[in-house]
Amino acid sequence: MKKYDLLKVLGITFLIIVLISWVVPAGIYSNGSFTSLEMTMPIGLYDIVRIPLLVFNNFIEFGLLFLAIGGFYGVLNKTGAYSKLVETVTNKWENNKRKFLIITTIIFSLLSSVIGLNNVLFILIPFFVTVLLKLNFTKFTAFAATVGGLLVGQIGSTLGSGIWGYVNVIFSSVSSEMSMFTLILVRLILWLVITALYVLLISKNKEPKEIKTTKTGKGNKKGEIKEDKETNKVTIPLYEKVETKKDILPLAIISIIMFVLLILGLYNWVYTFDIEVFTTIHEQITEFEINGYPILTNILGSINQLGSWNNYNLIFILIVMALIITWLYSIKFSEAFEGFVKGVKEMAIPAFYAVLSCVIFVTVLALSSNFVYTMVNQFSSGEEFSLLGTVASAIVTSFTYNDFPTMINTFVVFFSSLEAGTLSIVALIFQTIYGLVMLIAPTSVFLIAGLAYLNIPYKDWMKFIWKFALIVFGIIIVVSFIATALI
Repeated sequence: MKKYDLLKVLGITFLIIVLISWVVPAGIYSNGSFTSLEMTMPIGLYDIVRIPLLVFNNFIEFGLLFLAIGGFYGVLNKTGAYSKLVETVTNKWENNKRKFLIITTIIFSLLSSVIGLNNVLFILIPFFVTVLLKLNFTKFTAFAATVGGLLVGQIGSTLGSGIWGYVNVIFSSVSSEMSMFTLILVRLILWLVITALYVLLISKNKEPKEIKTTKTGKGNKKGEIKEDKETNKVTIPLYEKVETKKDILPLAIISIIMFVLLILGLYNWVYTFDIEVFTTIHEQITEFEINGYPILTNILGSINQLGSWNNYNLIFILIVMALIITWLYSIKFSEAFEGFVKGVKEMAIPAFYAVLSCVIFVTVLALSSNFVYTMVNQFSSGEEFSLLGTVASAIVTSFTYNDFPTMINTFVVFFSSLEAGTLSIVALIFQTIYGLVMLIAPTSVFLIAGLAYLNIPYKDWMKFIWKFALIVFGIIIVVSFIATALI
Protein backbone atom coordinates (compact mmCIF):
# COMPACT_ATOMS: atom_id res chain seq x y z
CA MET A 1 0.00 0.00 0.00
CA LYS A 2 1.26 3.48 -0.77
CA LYS A 3 2.48 5.14 2.36
CA TYR A 4 -0.21 7.09 4.19
CA ASP A 5 -2.87 6.21 1.55
CA LEU A 6 -5.67 5.94 4.11
CA LEU A 7 -4.45 8.98 6.01
CA LYS A 8 -4.65 11.04 2.83
CA VAL A 9 -8.16 9.79 2.08
CA LEU A 10 -9.38 10.61 5.59
CA GLY A 11 -7.63 13.98 5.50
CA ILE A 12 -9.26 14.94 2.21
CA THR A 13 -12.66 13.80 3.49
CA PHE A 14 -12.24 15.91 6.62
CA LEU A 15 -11.29 18.98 4.59
CA ILE A 16 -14.36 18.55 2.35
CA ILE A 17 -16.59 18.58 5.43
CA VAL A 18 -14.75 21.70 6.64
CA LEU A 19 -15.49 23.43 3.33
CA ILE A 20 -19.15 22.38 3.46
CA SER A 21 -19.44 23.96 6.92
CA TRP A 22 -18.43 27.28 5.33
CA VAL A 23 -21.11 27.05 2.64
CA VAL A 24 -24.20 25.32 4.08
CA PRO A 25 -26.14 27.26 6.74
CA ALA A 26 -26.42 25.61 10.13
CA GLY A 27 -29.67 24.66 11.77
CA ILE A 28 -31.10 23.12 14.91
CA TYR A 29 -33.99 20.80 15.57
CA SER A 30 -35.84 21.21 18.85
CA ASN A 31 -39.38 20.98 20.20
CA GLY A 32 -40.47 19.08 17.10
CA SER A 33 -39.46 21.71 14.56
CA PHE A 34 -36.45 22.72 12.52
CA THR A 35 -35.00 26.20 12.82
CA SER A 36 -32.49 27.50 10.32
CA LEU A 37 -29.91 29.92 11.70
CA GLU A 38 -29.61 31.36 8.18
CA MET A 39 -25.89 31.59 8.69
CA THR A 40 -22.97 29.24 8.48
CA MET A 41 -21.08 27.91 11.48
CA PRO A 42 -17.73 27.29 9.81
CA ILE A 43 -15.05 25.02 11.21
CA GLY A 44 -12.04 27.22 11.94
CA LEU A 45 -8.34 26.57 12.30
CA TYR A 46 -8.64 25.85 16.01
CA ASP A 47 -11.39 23.27 15.34
CA ILE A 48 -9.32 21.62 12.61
CA VAL A 49 -6.73 20.81 15.27
CA ARG A 50 -9.17 20.21 18.13
CA ILE A 51 -11.60 17.82 16.44
CA PRO A 52 -9.10 15.10 15.43
CA LEU A 53 -7.92 15.08 19.05
CA LEU A 54 -11.51 14.67 20.21
CA VAL A 55 -11.80 11.58 18.01
CA PHE A 56 -9.33 9.63 20.13
CA ASN A 57 -10.98 10.85 23.31
CA ASN A 58 -14.45 9.70 22.21
CA PHE A 59 -13.75 6.64 20.06
CA ILE A 60 -10.68 5.06 21.61
CA GLU A 61 -12.86 1.98 22.22
CA PHE A 62 -12.55 1.01 18.54
CA GLY A 63 -8.79 1.22 18.75
CA LEU A 64 -8.71 -0.87 21.93
CA LEU A 65 -11.02 -3.43 20.31
CA PHE A 66 -8.70 -4.06 17.37
CA LEU A 67 -5.67 -4.11 19.65
CA ALA A 68 -7.41 -6.72 21.81
CA ILE A 69 -8.19 -8.84 18.73
CA GLY A 70 -4.52 -8.66 17.75
CA GLY A 71 -3.41 -9.60 21.25
CA PHE A 72 -5.84 -12.52 21.36
CA TYR A 73 -4.45 -13.97 18.14
CA GLY A 74 -0.94 -13.37 19.43
CA VAL A 75 -1.71 -15.68 22.34
CA LEU A 76 -3.38 -18.21 20.00
CA ASN A 77 -0.16 -18.43 18.01
CA LYS A 78 1.73 -19.43 21.16
CA THR A 79 -0.45 -22.51 21.63
CA GLY A 80 0.68 -24.20 18.42
CA ALA A 81 -2.83 -25.66 18.27
CA TYR A 82 -4.04 -22.62 16.33
CA SER A 83 -1.43 -23.26 13.64
CA LYS A 84 -2.49 -26.90 13.57
CA LEU A 85 -6.15 -25.88 13.20
CA VAL A 86 -5.32 -23.58 10.29
CA GLU A 87 -3.29 -26.30 8.56
CA THR A 88 -6.12 -28.81 9.06
CA VAL A 89 -8.71 -26.53 7.48
CA THR A 90 -6.33 -25.54 4.67
CA ASN A 91 -5.54 -29.15 3.78
CA LYS A 92 -9.22 -30.06 3.79
CA TRP A 93 -10.07 -27.35 1.24
CA GLU A 94 -6.90 -27.56 -0.84
CA ASN A 95 -8.77 -29.10 -3.77
CA ASN A 96 -11.86 -26.87 -3.39
CA LYS A 97 -10.33 -23.44 -3.01
CA ARG A 98 -12.95 -21.55 -4.98
CA LYS A 99 -15.74 -23.26 -3.06
CA PHE A 100 -14.17 -22.24 0.26
CA LEU A 101 -13.93 -18.65 -0.99
CA ILE A 102 -17.64 -18.59 -1.86
CA ILE A 103 -18.67 -20.25 1.41
CA THR A 104 -16.59 -17.76 3.39
CA THR A 105 -18.24 -14.83 1.64
CA ILE A 106 -21.73 -16.20 2.28
CA ILE A 107 -20.94 -16.97 5.94
CA PHE A 108 -19.85 -13.40 6.67
CA SER A 109 -22.74 -11.88 4.73
CA LEU A 110 -25.28 -14.15 6.45
CA LEU A 111 -23.93 -13.61 9.96
CA SER A 112 -23.81 -9.86 9.40
CA SER A 113 -27.41 -9.85 8.19
CA VAL A 114 -28.81 -12.08 10.94
CA ILE A 115 -26.67 -11.06 13.91
CA GLY A 116 -25.55 -7.57 12.93
CA LEU A 117 -22.59 -7.47 15.33
CA ASN A 118 -19.67 -6.57 13.10
CA ASN A 119 -17.44 -5.90 16.11
CA VAL A 120 -17.88 -9.54 17.17
CA LEU A 121 -17.71 -10.96 13.66
CA PHE A 122 -14.44 -9.16 12.95
CA ILE A 123 -12.82 -11.51 15.47
CA LEU A 124 -13.28 -14.31 12.92
CA ILE A 125 -11.65 -12.42 10.07
CA PRO A 126 -7.95 -13.11 10.86
CA PHE A 127 -8.63 -16.86 10.89
CA PHE A 128 -10.47 -16.91 7.55
CA VAL A 129 -7.96 -14.51 6.00
CA THR A 130 -5.14 -16.82 7.08
CA VAL A 131 -6.78 -19.87 5.50
CA LEU A 132 -7.54 -17.98 2.27
CA LEU A 133 -3.96 -16.73 1.99
CA LYS A 134 -2.62 -20.22 2.65
CA LEU A 135 -4.90 -21.43 -0.15
CA ASN A 136 -2.94 -18.99 -2.35
CA PHE A 137 -5.62 -16.37 -2.78
CA THR A 138 -4.35 -12.80 -2.83
CA LYS A 139 -4.79 -10.54 0.17
CA PHE A 140 -7.27 -8.46 -1.87
CA THR A 141 -9.49 -11.48 -2.51
CA ALA A 142 -9.22 -12.46 1.16
CA PHE A 143 -10.32 -8.94 2.12
CA ALA A 144 -13.22 -8.96 -0.33
CA ALA A 145 -14.52 -12.30 0.96
CA THR A 146 -14.28 -11.44 4.67
CA VAL A 147 -14.55 -7.72 5.34
CA GLY A 148 -16.41 -7.18 2.08
CA GLY A 149 -18.84 -10.00 2.86
CA LEU A 150 -19.40 -8.52 6.31
CA LEU A 151 -20.33 -5.13 4.88
CA VAL A 152 -22.51 -6.57 2.10
CA GLY A 153 -24.55 -8.50 4.66
CA GLN A 154 -25.14 -5.26 6.55
CA ILE A 155 -26.99 -3.82 3.54
CA GLY A 156 -29.60 -6.56 3.77
CA SER A 157 -30.02 -6.62 7.54
CA THR A 158 -32.77 -9.03 8.54
CA LEU A 159 -32.59 -9.77 12.26
CA GLY A 160 -29.40 -7.93 13.16
CA SER A 161 -29.79 -6.11 16.47
CA GLY A 162 -27.10 -3.61 15.53
CA ILE A 163 -29.12 -2.41 12.53
CA TRP A 164 -32.78 -3.37 12.28
CA GLY A 165 -32.97 -3.92 16.03
CA TYR A 166 -32.37 -0.19 16.51
CA VAL A 167 -34.78 0.60 13.68
CA ASN A 168 -37.37 -1.43 15.59
CA VAL A 169 -36.94 0.27 18.95
CA ILE A 170 -36.57 3.83 17.62
CA PHE A 171 -39.19 3.77 14.85
CA SER A 172 -41.68 1.87 17.00
CA SER A 173 -41.64 4.85 19.37
CA VAL A 174 -43.03 6.86 16.46
CA SER A 175 -45.35 4.17 15.03
CA SER A 176 -46.75 1.24 17.02
CA GLU A 177 -47.07 -0.72 13.76
CA MET A 178 -43.29 -1.00 13.36
CA SER A 179 -41.75 -4.31 14.48
CA MET A 180 -38.72 -6.51 13.98
CA PHE A 181 -40.54 -8.25 11.14
CA THR A 182 -41.69 -5.17 9.25
CA LEU A 183 -40.88 -5.70 5.54
CA ILE A 184 -38.93 -8.81 6.54
CA LEU A 185 -39.67 -10.55 3.22
CA VAL A 186 -38.44 -7.52 1.27
CA ARG A 187 -35.29 -7.32 3.36
CA LEU A 188 -34.65 -11.05 3.00
CA ILE A 189 -35.01 -10.89 -0.78
CA LEU A 190 -32.70 -7.89 -0.86
CA TRP A 191 -30.07 -9.80 1.10
CA LEU A 192 -30.36 -12.83 -1.18
CA VAL A 193 -30.09 -10.79 -4.38
CA ILE A 194 -27.26 -8.54 -3.20
CA THR A 195 -25.26 -11.43 -1.71
CA ALA A 196 -25.73 -13.51 -4.86
CA LEU A 197 -24.45 -10.63 -6.99
CA TYR A 198 -21.49 -10.13 -4.70
CA VAL A 199 -20.59 -13.82 -4.71
CA LEU A 200 -20.77 -13.74 -8.52
CA LEU A 201 -18.48 -10.69 -8.52
CA ILE A 202 -15.89 -12.42 -6.36
CA SER A 203 -16.06 -15.78 -8.09
CA LYS A 204 -15.68 -14.23 -11.55
CA ASN A 205 -13.08 -11.68 -10.52
CA LYS A 206 -9.64 -12.29 -11.94
CA GLU A 207 -7.16 -11.88 -9.16
CA PRO A 208 -4.58 -9.17 -9.84
CA LYS A 209 -1.00 -10.25 -10.20
CA GLU A 210 0.43 -9.93 -6.76
CA ILE A 211 3.87 -10.78 -5.47
CA LYS A 212 3.69 -13.18 -2.57
CA THR A 213 5.27 -11.26 0.26
CA THR A 214 6.84 -11.40 3.66
CA LYS A 215 7.93 -8.92 6.29
CA THR A 216 11.40 -10.46 6.50
CA GLY A 217 12.69 -9.31 3.10
CA LYS A 218 15.78 -7.19 2.80
CA GLY A 219 15.17 -3.50 3.01
CA ASN A 220 11.71 -3.97 4.44
CA LYS A 221 10.24 -0.92 6.11
CA LYS A 222 8.08 -1.18 9.17
CA GLY A 223 4.47 -1.89 8.29
CA GLU A 224 5.25 -2.94 4.71
CA ILE A 225 5.14 -6.45 3.32
CA LYS A 226 7.82 -7.42 0.83
CA GLU A 227 9.08 -10.42 -1.02
CA ASP A 228 11.72 -12.57 0.65
CA LYS A 229 13.65 -13.86 -2.35
CA GLU A 230 15.78 -16.17 -0.23
CA THR A 231 12.99 -18.10 1.49
CA ASN A 232 10.08 -17.35 -0.89
CA LYS A 233 7.71 -17.48 2.09
CA VAL A 234 4.65 -15.44 2.88
CA THR A 235 4.14 -13.78 6.23
CA ILE A 236 0.45 -13.70 7.07
CA PRO A 237 -0.86 -11.03 9.47
CA LEU A 238 -1.47 -12.38 13.00
CA TYR A 239 -0.25 -15.88 12.12
CA GLU A 240 2.82 -17.95 12.92
CA LYS A 241 3.29 -21.53 11.83
CA VAL A 242 4.22 -23.64 14.85
CA GLU A 243 4.77 -27.38 14.78
CA THR A 244 3.03 -29.09 17.70
CA LYS A 245 1.34 -32.30 18.81
CA LYS A 246 -1.11 -30.47 21.04
CA ASP A 247 -4.80 -31.19 20.60
CA ILE A 248 -6.88 -28.54 18.82
CA LEU A 249 -10.12 -29.61 20.57
CA PRO A 250 -9.73 -27.40 23.69
CA LEU A 251 -9.00 -24.41 21.47
CA ALA A 252 -12.04 -25.12 19.29
CA ILE A 253 -14.31 -25.52 22.33
CA ILE A 254 -13.15 -22.37 24.10
CA SER A 255 -13.42 -20.37 20.85
CA ILE A 256 -16.99 -21.52 20.28
CA ILE A 257 -17.92 -20.74 23.89
CA MET A 258 -16.41 -17.27 23.56
CA PHE A 259 -18.21 -16.56 20.29
CA VAL A 260 -21.59 -17.70 21.67
CA LEU A 261 -21.07 -15.71 24.87
CA LEU A 262 -20.25 -12.57 22.92
CA ILE A 263 -23.35 -12.94 20.77
CA LEU A 264 -25.49 -13.43 23.88
CA GLY A 265 -23.86 -10.43 25.48
CA LEU A 266 -23.91 -7.93 22.61
CA TYR A 267 -27.09 -8.92 20.76
CA ASN A 268 -29.80 -6.68 22.19
CA TRP A 269 -32.59 -9.12 22.96
CA VAL A 270 -34.90 -6.45 24.40
CA TYR A 271 -34.68 -4.19 21.33
CA THR A 272 -35.20 -7.00 18.85
CA PHE A 273 -37.65 -9.50 20.33
CA ASP A 274 -38.61 -7.92 23.65
CA ILE A 275 -36.92 -10.80 25.48
CA GLU A 276 -36.21 -9.75 29.06
CA VAL A 277 -34.98 -13.03 30.51
CA PHE A 278 -31.40 -11.74 30.79
CA THR A 279 -32.66 -8.59 32.48
CA THR A 280 -34.48 -10.71 35.05
CA ILE A 281 -31.43 -12.91 35.65
CA HIS A 282 -29.21 -9.86 36.07
CA GLU A 283 -31.62 -8.33 38.58
CA GLN A 284 -31.72 -11.56 40.57
CA ILE A 285 -27.93 -11.69 40.67
CA THR A 286 -27.55 -8.07 41.76
CA GLU A 287 -30.27 -8.43 44.40
CA PHE A 288 -28.85 -11.64 45.89
CA GLU A 289 -27.54 -11.00 49.37
CA ILE A 290 -26.13 -12.96 52.28
CA ASN A 291 -26.88 -11.28 55.59
CA GLY A 292 -27.52 -8.06 53.69
CA TYR A 293 -24.22 -8.27 51.80
CA PRO A 294 -24.53 -8.22 47.93
CA ILE A 295 -21.85 -10.88 47.44
CA LEU A 296 -22.47 -11.72 43.77
CA THR A 297 -22.60 -8.06 42.77
CA ASN A 298 -19.30 -7.37 44.47
CA ILE A 299 -17.62 -10.44 42.98
CA LEU A 300 -18.79 -9.79 39.41
CA GLY A 301 -18.38 -6.03 39.59
CA SER A 302 -20.39 -3.60 37.44
CA ILE A 303 -20.64 -5.83 34.37
CA ASN A 304 -23.69 -5.16 32.22
CA GLN A 305 -26.44 -7.68 31.71
CA LEU A 306 -26.35 -9.98 28.69
CA GLY A 307 -27.84 -8.15 25.74
CA SER A 308 -26.42 -4.76 26.69
CA TRP A 309 -22.68 -5.37 26.46
CA ASN A 310 -20.48 -2.92 24.59
CA ASN A 311 -16.99 -2.89 23.08
CA TYR A 312 -15.37 -2.67 26.49
CA ASN A 313 -17.14 -5.84 27.63
CA LEU A 314 -16.01 -7.50 24.39
CA ILE A 315 -12.41 -6.47 25.06
CA PHE A 316 -12.64 -7.84 28.59
CA ILE A 317 -13.89 -11.23 27.33
CA LEU A 318 -11.08 -11.43 24.76
CA ILE A 319 -8.49 -10.87 27.47
CA VAL A 320 -10.11 -13.38 29.83
CA MET A 321 -10.29 -16.01 27.07
CA ALA A 322 -6.63 -15.37 26.22
CA LEU A 323 -5.75 -16.08 29.87
CA ILE A 324 -7.86 -19.25 29.88
CA ILE A 325 -6.15 -20.48 26.71
CA THR A 326 -2.78 -19.71 28.29
CA TRP A 327 -3.73 -21.92 31.22
CA LEU A 328 -5.25 -24.73 29.12
CA TYR A 329 -2.14 -25.08 26.96
CA SER A 330 0.33 -24.62 29.83
CA ILE A 331 1.95 -21.60 28.22
CA LYS A 332 4.33 -19.61 30.36
CA PHE A 333 2.83 -16.26 31.23
CA SER A 334 5.91 -14.48 29.86
CA GLU A 335 5.46 -16.25 26.50
CA ALA A 336 1.75 -15.49 26.40
CA PHE A 337 2.44 -11.85 27.23
CA GLU A 338 5.07 -11.71 24.50
CA GLY A 339 2.58 -13.12 22.00
CA PHE A 340 -0.12 -10.70 23.15
CA VAL A 341 2.17 -7.70 22.75
CA LYS A 342 3.28 -8.88 19.30
CA GLY A 343 -0.33 -9.22 18.19
CA VAL A 344 -1.13 -5.77 19.56
CA LYS A 345 1.76 -4.29 17.58
CA GLU A 346 0.53 -5.92 14.36
CA MET A 347 -2.91 -4.41 14.86
CA ALA A 348 -1.68 -0.97 15.92
CA ILE A 349 -2.11 0.61 12.48
CA PRO A 350 -5.63 -0.83 11.86
CA ALA A 351 -6.58 0.34 15.38
CA PHE A 352 -5.31 3.83 14.64
CA TYR A 353 -7.30 4.10 11.41
CA ALA A 354 -10.42 2.59 12.99
CA VAL A 355 -10.48 5.46 15.47
CA LEU A 356 -9.59 8.09 12.88
CA SER A 357 -12.42 6.97 10.58
CA CYS A 358 -14.81 8.56 13.08
CA VAL A 359 -13.36 12.05 12.52
CA ILE A 360 -16.37 13.23 10.48
CA PHE A 361 -18.81 11.88 13.06
CA VAL A 362 -17.01 13.78 15.82
CA THR A 363 -16.94 16.88 13.61
CA VAL A 364 -20.73 17.06 13.28
CA LEU A 365 -21.24 16.15 16.94
CA ALA A 366 -18.84 18.89 18.04
CA LEU A 367 -20.78 21.61 16.24
CA SER A 368 -23.28 23.44 18.45
CA SER A 369 -25.53 23.77 15.40
CA ASN A 370 -25.45 21.33 12.54
CA PHE A 371 -25.32 21.84 8.78
CA VAL A 372 -26.42 18.21 8.37
CA TYR A 373 -29.79 19.17 9.91
CA THR A 374 -30.17 21.81 7.23
CA MET A 375 -29.40 19.39 4.44
CA VAL A 376 -31.80 16.72 5.73
CA ASN A 377 -34.53 19.30 6.24
CA GLN A 378 -34.03 20.44 2.65
CA PHE A 379 -34.34 16.88 1.34
CA SER A 380 -37.30 15.82 3.49
CA SER A 381 -40.74 17.22 2.83
CA GLY A 382 -42.54 17.17 6.16
CA GLU A 383 -45.86 15.38 5.83
CA GLU A 384 -45.22 14.57 2.16
CA PHE A 385 -42.97 11.61 1.45
CA SER A 386 -40.22 12.06 -1.11
CA LEU A 387 -38.43 8.85 -2.05
CA LEU A 388 -35.42 10.55 -3.63
CA GLY A 389 -35.31 13.11 -0.84
CA THR A 390 -35.26 10.33 1.75
CA VAL A 391 -32.49 8.56 -0.16
CA ALA A 392 -30.46 11.79 -0.24
CA SER A 393 -31.03 12.25 3.49
CA ALA A 394 -29.89 8.68 4.16
CA ILE A 395 -26.71 9.18 2.10
CA VAL A 396 -25.73 12.39 3.88
CA THR A 397 -26.48 11.12 7.38
CA SER A 398 -24.83 7.74 6.80
CA PHE A 399 -21.66 9.38 5.57
CA THR A 400 -21.43 11.83 8.46
CA TYR A 401 -23.02 9.77 11.27
CA ASN A 402 -21.24 6.45 10.80
CA ASP A 403 -22.87 5.09 13.97
CA PHE A 404 -26.25 3.70 12.90
CA PRO A 405 -28.11 3.92 16.25
CA THR A 406 -27.08 7.57 16.70
CA MET A 407 -28.02 8.38 13.11
CA ILE A 408 -31.49 6.84 13.35
CA ASN A 409 -32.19 8.29 16.77
CA THR A 410 -31.13 11.76 15.60
CA PHE A 411 -32.99 12.01 12.31
CA VAL A 412 -36.16 9.96 12.76
CA VAL A 413 -37.85 13.17 13.97
CA PHE A 414 -37.75 14.54 10.43
CA PHE A 415 -40.09 11.75 9.31
CA SER A 416 -42.23 11.29 12.44
CA SER A 417 -45.31 12.85 10.83
CA LEU A 418 -45.50 10.22 8.08
CA GLU A 419 -48.00 7.38 8.08
CA ALA A 420 -46.94 3.98 9.43
CA GLY A 421 -46.62 2.33 6.01
CA THR A 422 -44.54 5.15 4.59
CA LEU A 423 -42.42 5.23 7.74
CA SER A 424 -41.49 1.59 7.16
CA ILE A 425 -40.16 2.56 3.69
CA VAL A 426 -38.10 5.30 5.32
CA ALA A 427 -36.66 2.73 7.72
CA LEU A 428 -35.83 0.39 4.83
CA ILE A 429 -34.13 3.16 2.86
CA PHE A 430 -32.04 4.31 5.82
CA GLN A 431 -30.97 0.74 6.65
CA THR A 432 -29.97 -0.23 3.10
CA ILE A 433 -28.34 3.09 2.21
CA TYR A 434 -26.36 3.05 5.45
CA GLY A 435 -25.07 -0.43 4.65
CA LEU A 436 -24.15 0.65 1.12
CA VAL A 437 -22.34 3.78 2.32
CA MET A 438 -20.37 1.72 4.86
CA LEU A 439 -19.26 -0.51 1.98
CA ILE A 440 -17.49 2.35 0.21
CA ALA A 441 -17.08 5.38 2.48
CA PRO A 442 -13.82 6.30 4.24
CA THR A 443 -15.92 6.91 7.36
CA SER A 444 -16.68 3.17 7.63
CA VAL A 445 -14.84 1.85 10.71
CA PHE A 446 -14.59 -1.80 9.67
CA LEU A 447 -13.81 -1.01 6.03
CA ILE A 448 -10.92 1.27 6.93
CA ALA A 449 -9.62 -1.06 9.66
CA GLY A 450 -9.79 -4.02 7.26
CA LEU A 451 -7.93 -2.16 4.52
CA ALA A 452 -5.22 -1.19 7.01
CA TYR A 453 -5.05 -4.75 8.38
CA LEU A 454 -4.31 -6.23 4.95
CA ASN A 455 -2.39 -3.23 3.65
CA ILE A 456 -4.75 -2.58 0.73
CA PRO A 457 -5.05 0.89 -0.88
CA TYR A 458 -8.48 2.49 -0.63
CA LYS A 459 -8.48 3.32 -4.34
CA ASP A 460 -7.95 -0.36 -5.24
CA TRP A 461 -11.06 -1.26 -3.28
CA MET A 462 -13.05 1.49 -5.00
CA LYS A 463 -11.95 0.26 -8.43
CA PHE A 464 -13.23 -3.18 -7.52
CA ILE A 465 -16.50 -2.25 -5.82
CA TRP A 466 -17.88 0.86 -7.56
CA LYS A 467 -19.87 -0.92 -10.28
CA PHE A 468 -21.37 -3.31 -7.73
CA ALA A 469 -22.25 -0.35 -5.49
CA LEU A 470 -24.05 1.41 -8.35
CA ILE A 471 -26.03 -1.74 -9.16
CA VAL A 472 -27.02 -2.17 -5.51
CA PHE A 473 -28.01 1.50 -5.33
CA GLY A 474 -30.26 0.99 -8.33
CA ILE A 475 -31.81 -2.10 -6.74
CA ILE A 476 -32.53 -0.16 -3.54
CA ILE A 477 -34.26 2.61 -5.50
CA VAL A 478 -36.37 0.15 -7.52
CA VAL A 479 -37.36 -1.91 -4.47
CA SER A 480 -38.21 1.20 -2.47
CA PHE A 481 -40.29 2.56 -5.35
CA ILE A 482 -42.22 -0.72 -5.70
CA ALA A 483 -42.77 -0.97 -1.94
CA THR A 484 -44.00 2.63 -1.85
CA ALA A 485 -46.45 1.97 -4.71
CA LEU A 486 -47.85 -1.09 -2.94
CA ILE A 487 -48.56 0.70 0.33
